[in-house]
Amino acid sequence: MSKNNDLINNRRDFLRMGVTLASGIVVPAGLTACGREGEGKAAVPLQTFVQPTMLGAKNGVLDVTLTASYCEGKLSGVDSEQQQPVSLRAYAYNNVGPSYSGPTLVVRGGDQLRIKLVNNLPVNPPFVAFRDPTNYIKPNTTNLHTHGLHVFPGIYPDKKEAEYGDYVVDPNTGGVIPQGDTRQYVYNLPKDHPAGPFYYHPQYHGSSAIQVASLMQGAIMVRGPVDDLPEMSQAKELIFLFQAPYFAQDGIEKNYGAKKGSLEKFAQVANHPTGHGINKSKGYIDAQPVLINGVRQPTIVMESGEVQRWRFINTQVFNYLNLNLDEHILYQYTTDGWGSSLYQEFPDSRQKDGRGVVLAAGNRSSVIVKAGKPGTYLLRSLPIKISQGNSPIVLPGDVLAKVIVVETKKVEATVLATSIPPTPLPLSDYLKPISDEEFASAGGKKRNIIFNMIGNEVGQQDDSVFSAWNKVFSSLSETVSDTLESIKKNTAKAKQEVAKITGRPVEGSVYIAPHPVPKYDYELQPSNTMIQNVMLGDVEEWTIYNCNNLSHVFHLHVNPMMITKINGVPVKPYWCDTVALPAGGSSSEPKSITFRMRFNDFTGPFIMHCQMLAHSDLGMIQRVTVVPQ
Repeated sequence: MSKNNDLINNRRDFLRMGVTLASGIVVPAGLTACGREGEGKAAVPLQTFVQPTMLGAKNGVLDVTLTASYCEGKLSGVDSEQQQPVSLRAYAYNNVGPSYSGPTLVVRGGDQLRIKLVNNLPVNPPFVAFRDPTNYIKPNTTNLHTHGLHVFPGIYPDKKEAEYGDYVVDPNTGGVIPQGDTRQYVYNLPKDHPAGPFYYHPQYHGSSAIQVASLMQGAIMVRGPVDDLPEMSQAKELIFLFQAPYFAQDGIEKNYGAKKGSLEKFAQVANHPTGHGINKSKGYIDAQPVLINGVRQPTIVMESGEVQRWRFINTQVFNYLNLNLDEHILYQYTTDGWGSSLYQEFPDSRQKDGRGVVLAAGNRSSVIVKAGKPGTYLLRSLPIKISQGNSPIVLPGDVLAKVIVVETKKVEATVLATSIPPTPLPLSDYLKPISDEEFASAGGKKRNIIFNMIGNEVGQQDDSVFSAWNKVFSSLSETVSDTLESIKKNTAKAKQEVAKITGRPVEGSVYIAPHPVPKYDYELQPSNTMIQNVMLGDVEEWTIYNCNNLSHVFHLHVNPMMITKINGVPVKPYWCDTVALPAGGSSSEPKSITFRMRFNDFTGPFIMHCQMLAHSDLGMIQRVTVVPQ
């Protein structure tokens, strides 16, 4: 799709856009139900769900070029029928132009994934002494993170040309700079890598929020024995990239000078992190409307009794999802990319506890769906509270997609999956539980990590989503560099003395105080911030403390976590790489999660941070470095 083509919301055009590249061969995706009106027959429902292009490994290698550039097009807001022109950062791939998401990259354990990242974004705004207080320095410098993959995080040694693993600890002078700079990423997946949904997105410190809050994300599917089960492989697979692009538009109180349809200011995300569009009412906070693969409220057509497997990926930069399918059961078998041998069942919870498949920012899930009787059903995000306190943040409910179930067709050529894959499901050997004995024999080290946004107890007013954010941006100091002005003042004073001696005026002998300008009051976290050093081969237990009312989202790169306790109380252990911290903490009485983790396979530097990416950009981030024994 060319740069000037509309982004995917003209539903009639959807039918021409689905292609799959499996093992390097382009084949039709077959994801649309093309309707015809025959004599005496009702029109077949039109499927408007668009599957991202899928690129599969060939002979154990998947080699792709991703290009970061602007995509000019149209997207829907709350109303799926009303499109708005946008100009947002997005990914192109190989010879295909930028679009609503990057391609889905399909690999298996033991494969090599090679991604050449090209940055064709325009140059960053010029660095001046008095920076724009609503923006960071380098919104167009980028890099790449493979969210959840268990792969080498460093720079490969002894290569003629530099090759990078999942390396995102670029200093402020580093990164993939705009206007043509490139970086070659190489990810060698272990043979026992767990199978499940992962994704890729930028992680350059200071610009990750506005880049991911554009359209810079794409899915990674790791295949494994669970995908080879006959019942699993026969089931149609749908990939859901839940997106919530932020951009300047009419009706928003402050666009911070950003051009309509664009996202150019960090403040656009940070000052209103839950977004705009689904208006606050009845105690709900205003929230950003959610798209699926660039489409607002698409239609999915299933036949009665049909089984499909749905891959959920929450790419939002702040908001949670609480997924529920009317009158159906969602059978979950992966949490993030980490599988379970048994299903966790999520029936329609609207009339029960109101809790469905909850995905915090960065979380993923795989579910099996078996279509019930013919009818129309809604895939929803039910209301969910993500903070405690006097004025809690409660995200409103939203309709994400429409599911139309039709009568089963009697067509011999159609192979329709109708059986839910039997349990126990196969798991990777990598997911063996970490016992007390293993923990003790590998050092038994424990660490405590504190998540605390100073002054942020989520005491927001009615007109403010996050009062602390507004304080950051509105209470900026109106002073300039004392050192610079002292030099100017002393120079002028010296010239005045010369003028007295010579009796002639000297240019520059009069000091004029500068007009007060805002000072950039929230510096990027320095590259020499605190580092957690870990020995290769160790097994450790970490407790992450949340000192805020908000349920921050903790994500650790490279290594998965086996959650063992919540608020100090033991729970049935489970694996994940992104976890919501319990809400309602304070500095005196923090909430917590505890997990165990192996550091067996890779040395090198990576990070842990809040997946609410504006928080990460502002400093809720630390480096982890695994060193040899």
